[in-house]
Amino acid sequence: MDLLDPSRIERYRQELRDEETPEPEPLEAQELHDVWQQGNRRRPVPPKLSDRHKADLVDLKRRWIIFAAKMGRRDWKGLIKTLSYENKGLGESFMRYLMRQAELQGKPIRSENAIRMHTRKLGGLYRKYNAHPPGRSLMDHLRNVIRSEITRKWALRREPKIKPIMGPDFFMYHLYFLWVRDTSAFHIGLDRIDDACLRMFYMWTGCRKHELIYAKPTDLTAKVKEYDEESDAYTDVECSTDKYIKPRVKRCWVCDRVDERDNDPRLKVLCWEDIDLWVLRDPEGNGGRDRLAMQVLLRYHKGENNKIVPTWYIFIEEALPALCPITHILAKALAEGVIANEGYQTKAEPFFTTKLNKRALKVRWKKEWLHKPVFRKTELGKSVEKKSEMEIRPATPRDALFGEAVKEKEVRREVLNFGDGSNLWEKSNDALTAAIFDGHSERLRIAMGLLEKLVQYCQRRGYAECVDTNYRRSVRDQGMRHKTNSTVYQEYYNNARMNAVVQDAFLGRGTRSPYLAIFNHTGLRLDENAPKRVPDEMMRMIGPSAAVRRLEQEMEALQAALQQKHGCPSWAPDNEKRQYESIKAQLSTARQKQRRKVFRKTYKDYFAESDDKELQNQLQGIHEPVVEREVTHNLPERRVLAGIMGDMDEDLPEEDIVRRKIEAINAMVAYAFVCEPLQRAQPEPRAKPLPAPPPKVILPILPGRPIAVKPGLAQNTPSPPAPEIPLRSPPPPYSEFDSGAGHRPTIPTRDAAITPGRRRSPYARKKPDPCIFCGKTYTRTNVLWDHLEDHLERAKGGPLACPREECKGMVLESPGRFKAHAARFHGSSFRVRIKLVTSESVKSPVGSARASARPITLVPSENQARPPGSGPMCTPTRTRIVLRIGGKKA
Repeated sequence: MDLLDPSRIERYRQELRDEETPEPEPLEAQELHDVWQQGNRRRPVPPKLSDRHKADLVDLKRRWIIFAAKMGRRDWKGLIKTLSYENKGLGESFMRYLMRQAELQGKPIRSENAIRMHTRKLGGLYRKYNAHPPGRSLMDHLRNVIRSEITRKWALRREPKIKPIMGPDFFMYHLYFLWVRDTSAFHIGLDRIDDACLRMFYMWTGCRKHELIYAKPTDLTAKVKEYDEESDAYTDVECSTDKYIKPRVKRCWVCDRVDERDNDPRLKVLCWEDIDLWVLRDPEGNGGRDRLAMQVLLRYHKGENNKIVPTWYIFIEEALPALCPITHILAKALAEGVIANEGYQTKAEPFFTTKLNKRALKVRWKKEWLHKPVFRKTELGKSVEKKSEMEIRPATPRDALFGEAVKEKEVRREVLNFGDGSNLWEKSNDALTAAIFDGHSERLRIAMGLLEKLVQYCQRRGYAECVDTNYRRSVRDQGMRHKTNSTVYQEYYNNARMNAVVQDAFLGRGTRSPYLAIFNHTGLRLDENAPKRVPDEMMRMIGPSAAVRRLEQEMEALQAALQQKHGCPSWAPDNEKRQYESIKAQLSTARQKQRRKVFRKTYKDYFAESDDKELQNQLQGIHEPVVEREVTHNLPERRVLAGIMGDMDEDLPEEDIVRRKIEAINAMVAYAFVCEPLQRAQPEPRAKPLPAPPPKVILPILPGRPIAVKPGLAQNTPSPPAPEIPLRSPPPPYSEFDSGAGHRPTIPTRDAAITPGRRRSPYARKKPDPCIFCGKTYTRTNVLWDHLEDHLERAKGGPLACPREECKGMVLESPGRFKAHAARFHGSSFRVRIKLVTSESVKSPVGSARASARPITLVPSENQARPPGSGPMCTPTRTRIVLRIGGKKA
């Protein structure tokens, strides 16, 4: 380390210059007198509330405004100021309004605790406009009304729900399932790494959801601004600027940079500066290798607005890569280029081959990454460009009203250009939202076949139970961020499940019973064969709900009115179009809600019926072995990771454990930015009927004109079976266009005799084959082709997996190759695009001939009139027919 390095000296000068604060002005008596007078004139200081609480008060204020307008009171602020015990009927009326309005909106309040929450928020709203809390007698009266009348009339639930707890067994299984058996697709591989890492962080720290990812409302900033800028009992008339004190720039106490996270809610999540990755020299002191360790700082906890309690959590290496958070964080840092130490930015091997001569060293992150969230959203890459194109569409009757009758018109539409598809998805700088994480959790729950809900508080309760059992109460309160010697854990985390088997203890069998983990932890009802979705046929048989029928009638009436008035709903004015789109969105939401209700019923019934079936099998002596569903991953990177993460053997030599960990990190880096193709659960392919023997072809023989037999008319050759392709082999190098050799099209048959006086088509139409993806059948080929194009568009030019069982999940690189494969081995037909390209010889000014391509033009025939002065017919043109499938040359 050269202390006299000129670059180092200059950097220190710049940093010291930036850290300099302005010289304070001398203190004078006038300044103190001004503060004295201003303090006497000012209103009370507003309470310091969290942004989420401000947003809740804004929501309740909007409801109060509607409530006052419904009662004919325009002065809603004056109305809320009259709220008191003498005017307690106003509070009861507002509670009635909340219950009735929730029912009318289709979101009824079902628990007593939910309506009591509104009374507490009403007290906060009262305090905002009166500068003091409401009377205690009023709040007690409203709570008694809720408990004695509202709960009884609306049959509200009073008992708390059973709170699931995640134990170690299910925690290990659900991470194993996420890496090995889950077939759902993320945008890129880094999303799966983030999801697994988040679940480990929640389990090992017991933190709340918002401490790692953004869990606040999408319109939080607008609501907080509305709350702060509104005039209330705390708003001062005079300007509160201080002319004596100059503003200062707050610096981050972690990295000593300008603190931009304190005022930005979207940065109050886990950032890279909150993670310290260490290399420790033989921490166990047994002459072993150096170990990696990690410290994670969590400071934006619940209540940090009033009192911040930063807490450092320690993470150590695990033998199993699937349970090691250091493995995941190191893989993320290598894949995203976060590490600043040279020689340690590409591979994992250097981190596991160190022999330190000091006690510990810290891995540095790059400065531009310090204030970036660790877990971020994935969005379309920069190579995906949005542009507008002109498209030729058929003219509509409305066009005739504004001009001459035309058959076609040009329409401008927005399209996405995906480029080469290499950077289809990339990580943004915005933090991952709680809605995305909750969607992944629900999808994982259904894929595993878990009956209970998989929420983040399962891990927090499991953490609290573990710490409470194995550590002192002070450690539990510190880890849970509870006040010292508080009773929060006893009141809100110890739920209705008794954490003891007194029968064992009473009979002298001890207190460590295996039944506690079985009955008190998540995962008792688990079945991968549980239904994943509700079939459309079932929804059609059940029929729509009352809300769906009402919205459908409103939709039809509004659509008919707009068509009669404007010709089409899209041509309506903006206000009418917004009304139409609003009803359309409500209808879609109502249908989804009805489908979710049906799914919950079928999901619950499946477990009951499977139990009954198993009991009957036991009575009959049928003991079926447990057969796991076979899982095949399309991506080779995913298959490699599944093999490494699925190895749950801990009894290995240290060299093998380190080698497996290095392979896991390098495999994660290779998998990080790979786009995952969709692996949708396809229905069973319908069995096709055996082809009937072709009838004899009898053609009328005309005199003097012998007819030769056309090759292929005498027999129908069935399609050859698909070849057996090994799972780990790459897809065969098919050409971009395959004519389907070996598969002969069905030959239409001609009637043996024609009935006199009756004309009928000489060809019998063949019904198209079912869709290769979903099995739907159509009567017209062009409609089937449109349906197949919809399936192909969902791949967005990426790889496609063949849904047929005989192909065993083989992946085709592009839609063009998939079409060729389906045509050759499965007999599926797709729309073929034909482009005619002509070229003719044109003499250059110097007499040389060159070929110029131009589109085909109609050539007049010999008997048609020619323009005066024109020469003979134009020279013959050479025409090439280029077949295109999926936009590429054949």
